[in-house]
Amino acid sequence: MTSAANPGDRKTQLHNKIENLNTQEIVIVDNVVTSIQAPAEHTVLKDSWLTAKEWAEAFLALLRVHHGLSREPLGTLQFEAAFNDASEAAGWTVTAAAGATNRFYDTVIVKDGARIVLSLKSTAAKALKENWVEISKLTEGAWIQDARRQAERRDRIVALFKEYREITDGIIILRAFRETDGVRYQLVEIPTSLFEAVDSLSVENAQKGTIPFPADAVVPTFKIGIDRSDAKVKLAVHISAATIHGQWKLAGEREPR
Repeated sequence: MTSAANPGDRKTQLHNKIENLNTQEIVIVDNVVTSIQAPAEHTVLKDSWLTAKEWAEAFLALLRVHHGLSREPLGTLQFEAAFNDASEAAGWTVTAAAGATNRFYDTVIVKDGARIVLSLKSTAAKALKENWVEISKLTEGAWIQDARRQAERRDRIVALFKEYREITDGIIILRAFRETDGVRYQLVEIPTSLFEAVDSLSVENAQKGTIPFPADAVVPTFKIGIDRSDAKVKLAVHISAATIHGQWKLAGEREPR
């Protein structure tokens, strides 16, 4: 995303470009402009490191543009692009991961000299829970089907989450709640420092399909799911252990063409 050095010049250039559009292109541009100008409820966390004014304004604009073109909530790839564009709009240096070869993370930003490595995820599942942030696939785990000894299974889980937190600083997940009058987005950060608790995992608890942390808590801080059938690792984090950086409520579906 590029900022306008001279808004007046950009506006004139935009008018000139619109004059050259055909009928269907005008319909599409009109949908986008209407979406951008539509009312939207939005709140951001005070003193959030992420949702600074420039970042939040750019992200809201990108959400509005998306809904000017689509009836569906922002997907994972669109969210990654919007996150990186908003970060650049805020003046941060952004380096997106080069495809799937970078394990555990999707983007690296440099903000005020600090390098922050992030995993970016999104979900628009129909049964989202307010109090639990669920990630159906945190990472692949091909080793799950190969770990035959109980101690080996424990060691693999501990090593995985140690590596995850060594590489990645946090998980940013955009949750899209489908409501009767529109879509409510919630931007949540899960710090990977949370995974330090996995270091003390017992061999016994490691055999469970769903492993709670702490093991004896009535309401765990987080839960790990080890899915042998799909060879993947799931994660559920209680909202009290996460940070809600912002929420945006956009009105219902755009008008049909």
